[in-house]
Amino acid sequence: MTQALLPATDAPRRRRDLARLFAPGSIAVVGASRKQGSVGWAIMHNLIVGGFTGVVYPVNPKARSVMGVRCVPGVTDLDDLVDLAVVIVPADAVEEVLTQCADRGTGHFIIISAGFKEIGGEGKQREQRLQALARERDLAILGPNCLGLINTDPDVRMNASFARDMPSAGGIGLLSQSGALCTALLDYAKGRHIAFSRFVSFGNKADVSETDLLWALAEDPLTRVILMYIEDIADGRAFVDTAYEITHRADAKPILAIKTGRTPQGAAAAASHTGSLAGSDEVYDAVMAQAGVLRVESVKELFDCARIFNDPARPKGRRTAIVTNAGGPGIMATDACVRAGLELARFQDYTTKSLRFQLPPASNIKNPVDVIGDAGHERYIAALDAVSADEGVDQIVVIFTPQAVTDVKEVAQVIADATIICTKPIAACLMGLVDVAPGVELLMKRGIPTYIFPEDAVRALAAENRFVEWSNKARRPYRSFDVDGDAVGRVVADELAAGRTHVVELRALEVLQHYGFPVVPFRLAEDADGAVVAAQEMGYPVVLKIASPKVLHKTEVGGVRLDLEDEAAVRAAYDEIMSAVREKLGAGAEIWGVLVQKMLPCGKETIVGMTRDERFGPLLMFGLGGIYAEALKDVAFRMAPIREDEAATMIRGIRSFKLLQGVRGEPPADLDAIGECLLRLSQLVTDHPQIKELDINPLLAFSRGKGVVAADARIILSEA
Repeated sequence: MTQALLPATDAPRRRRDLARLFAPGSIAVVGASRKQGSVGWAIMHNLIVGGFTGVVYPVNPKARSVMGVRCVPGVTDLDDLVDLAVVIVPADAVEEVLTQCADRGTGHFIIISAGFKEIGGEGKQREQRLQALARERDLAILGPNCLGLINTDPDVRMNASFARDMPSAGGIGLLSQSGALCTALLDYAKGRHIAFSRFVSFGNKADVSETDLLWALAEDPLTRVILMYIEDIADGRAFVDTAYEITHRADAKPILAIKTGRTPQGAAAAASHTGSLAGSDEVYDAVMAQAGVLRVESVKELFDCARIFNDPARPKGRRTAIVTNAGGPGIMATDACVRAGLELARFQDYTTKSLRFQLPPASNIKNPVDVIGDAGHERYIAALDAVSADEGVDQIVVIFTPQAVTDVKEVAQVIADATIICTKPIAACLMGLVDVAPGVELLMKRGIPTYIFPEDAVRALAAENRFVEWSNKARRPYRSFDVDGDAVGRVVADELAAGRTHVVELRALEVLQHYGFPVVPFRLAEDADGAVVAAQEMGYPVVLKIASPKVLHKTEVGGVRLDLEDEAAVRAAYDEIMSAVREKLGAGAEIWGVLVQKMLPCGKETIVGMTRDERFGPLLMFGLGGIYAEALKDVAFRMAPIREDEAATMIRGIRSFKLLQGVRGEPPADLDAIGECLLRLSQLVTDHPQIKELDINPLLAFSRGKGVVAADARIILSEA
């Protein structure tokens, strides 16, 4: 037996040194322009007006100066070593510029120019040459086809982009694959007083990837939360490992992402249940959940959540207090808490006594606390002082609806003052748009999470709770079993040598046996006598299945007979199968015989499987088995290899999990045994990249402590 080894994914991945990309001492703007409205002019303008603390060198052969700064005609005319080159020349001239800069010691580049892989053909070839140059010369290239990069650090103040304005300095770092969206995000953020630490448009990702940039923001002391807009993920394994590390460090930082587009699905992927189901966007949900990334559905939700994370206060639990001056919004917030999985806090006696003493008799002193509509700022002070001091409260939602008798700015000031003293997260909800605007303005300028509707505030708090619970979980290792990987390698090699990519069930079950899966007792019988002997040795009842490398779906050719109780039934079933299969395939069909299997008792039918994705590698799948897998599409995915706790997360992640727990007196299924099979499958498909797709369907799960059995298996190999 050989001990199969999983990839050392727990080892820290290489972190690229991007310090000079984000904080260069000097910048050459290659393609700087005097023409207002051009990209070359905009970048020079942003660097100079934005207050860049380093030195700027405009490069333009047709101008003596740009914005009063002396130009040089070419890169070779620069007198000094330049840390960073911002390149805005035509696409066909970019490679020469990079080579000249690299020859002079420049190692970091921002390529604004378009005309690369996004246009295909020659553009794609240009980008491939840039990638090769980056590898050969150890260069760091952001882009091409990007908006640029902004660092608001007061010691740097670099706006190396053609965005309209320099954003305010704050704790939010944003990475975006779309340059056009970047400008919209900056404009939206400006109107909502949202401030940034770093803002990066990374475009085509010819070299510097989202993973490299994640590390850069994670290690930036001014960045408290990382936001991402991504259209695809270049290296799924690197992304998951990097995000997992960032969200589990001592200074764990939340990562929020909008992911557009869907996992590509080709015709070949539908050869197995797992392959056909892996084409959905749920795969990205699963990968991000595995990485600890919080996926959001809109720009509004992205910034709603960013506001709460930008506040350094973190909740210790899900117990939520609500303070409101109107009953209806309090009920809305309560319902939102229930839907989001938060809990309504139960107040301590001293809290209710304090509220009863300080609030009018008509007020509700239970949660949600209603200070009633005529409340002035004094009642908000009393209510916030009481609930924030309660040991059973982890976070607070403060709701205000504008009333003629209430000064909105005074109430907003009370909320702002409370955040100074209180160490618990406070989300303000000032309902409305016009009348509450002065209060909203005050709170947003102070960086206090502020929302228009209770549901938005609660959704953001729920996201923060999920992150805190995730980051507090202990790091779990990858588990490795004692298996016979060499034997599986021989099976795979033999099948491919015979020209077979669809592994016959007999060999597929052997593969599972070599990796320690509990497999239904089986034996190949070449004739009826052999089938009878096998049945007698394993005990009746039995199942007969056709064994032929030419048959993929046995039931479609009449190749299965179930619940055979005696010798006569086995002989009759053998003859029926052979007759039916030869009628379907022809007399010269390649038939090995029949597979005799022990008829299993009833159990819960589940499916475990894998399909290999070009970006994420092996994707594991779990769900209910039999006919339900594709009919209900109630499945959970994870990217292999998985950590010890992720198998349990997959099992509990399907909507029909309650059926496995047991309903109406049924005993619960053996979840631990299912989980071990998922871990063994993770190791199998990680060890053997030739396995393209795999289904174990059904994996019969018996009651707790009784184990599971793989009753059928399908393996598809890669021809490459």
